[in-house]
Amino acid sequence: MTTKTHVFPVTIYYEDTDITGLVYHPNYFKYCERARSDFFGGERLRQAQIEDKISVVVYRADIIFRKGATLGDTLEIHTQVELQGEYRVVFHHRIIHAVTKVLMVEANVELVCIFQEKISRIPYWIAEKAQEA
Repeated sequence: MTTKTHVFPVTIYYEDTDITGLVYHPNYFKYCERARSDFFGGERLRQAQIEDKISVVVYRADIIFRKGATLGDTLEIHTQVELQGEYRVVFHHRIIHAVTKVLMVEANVELVCIFQEKISRIPYWIAEKAQEA
């Protein structure tokens, strides 16, 4: 099951670009990470780490670069979440230029949870959040 789309805006600053004037490719992973943090809520993720001793970590990431963003662009990270069993959650990110609506980047990021250095089941609050729609 996939959730409704969560949209997170990103503005491209000079620090995001490389010598070519395009966004430096690893930054797209940062934008996706910000969108995931926004989806879950930063305070809830912090609580999971500190109180529950659970970390949400990237298990696998696939990315397709279609078009580079430039200084001043505004992007939208469109994210849908899919539970894949009790141990994995997949985030499907589509990074879209906010004005032209051109698809810039696609990324699929699989997450797992770690408790005491071992993979653990996805906590109830992540499963509930992923199933909201």
